[in-house]
Amino acid sequence: MKRIIRTTAFLMLTAVLLMLSGCGKSTSDERTDTTKEHIVGKHTSTEPTEPETEEPTEPTAPEPVEIDTEMPEGYELPNSCALEMETVMQYPELPTGCEITALTQTLNYYGFSADKVTMADVFLKTDIIGYYTMNEVYIGNPHLDGFGCNAPVIVNAANDFFDYIGSDWYAKDLTGMPLDGIFYQIDQGRPVIIWTTIYQYETRPEYQFTLGCGEDFYFNPNQHCVTLYGYDMEAKKVHVADPLVGNVEYDMDRFGRTYENMGTQAVVLCGAPETAGKEFRDDGEKAEWLAENRPPEPETEPAAAP
Repeated sequence: MKRIIRTTAFLMLTAVLLMLSGCGKSTSDERTDTTKEHIVGKHTSTEPTEPETEEPTEPTAPEPVEIDTEMPEGYELPNSCALEMETVMQYPELPTGCEITALTQTLNYYGFSADKVTMADVFLKTDIIGYYTMNEVYIGNPHLDGFGCNAPVIVNAANDFFDYIGSDWYAKDLTGMPLDGIFYQIDQGRPVIIWTTIYQYETRPEYQFTLGCGEDFYFNPNQHCVTLYGYDMEAKKVHVADPLVGNVEYDMDRFGRTYENMGTQAVVLCGAPETAGKEFRDDGEKAEWLAENRPPEPETEPAAAP
């Protein structure tokens, strides 16, 4: 009986060992195959390959940021506010180019590399024969003898400059805005280009002649353009970057009257602070822009009506 049990146990043990031997072989074979695949894969991955490189991309300006220039209802202005501004003098190169010089110094305030002569020669549309209005062109030659231009012309010059450098900044016409609304711009960190008079003479536009387009031309012989960068309610003073005299303070009430006499004309520059002063076009792209957009030389004969 014991022999049968031992024999049976022996047979059962033998069967178990055979089964274990079979599993071990199968596992060994699978490991070997896996190892071969791993080696093949490793060998393949060491073949020389070209390193992946990204093509350099030119920086592009973001979309323009719409700036709300309206003073909120009930907003209380501080008693005084003054920005740090440096005047660009219009003489000697631009004896009658105060408008484009005021734009230049305002661009410089934001860090843009603008030059008054380049701004006058490239971005300011001029008319030396008196055909168009001052809302369309600068009448005369800012290098010699000229009348001037109104706010829309400076808006166009600024926007052409921003387009030329690929900036998301833009100019906005604030004509008609009361003086407290102008002070609000200062409080928000935005100096304002203002039409006023030379030395604050309180004079009004006078009839000059009839333009080639048929409109009567009125002009204030003392017309001037400056950048307002500060005010002081208690002292009743405004801080002005005047291209004729430099940084100066003027009486607030008198400045307000000359501002009204000149049609409450004002221009402000707007844009994202992080792109202030930055250019997004290279020299080649700028050259292409100039070839396509540079204003034509002044007409010497009457041009077609606009």
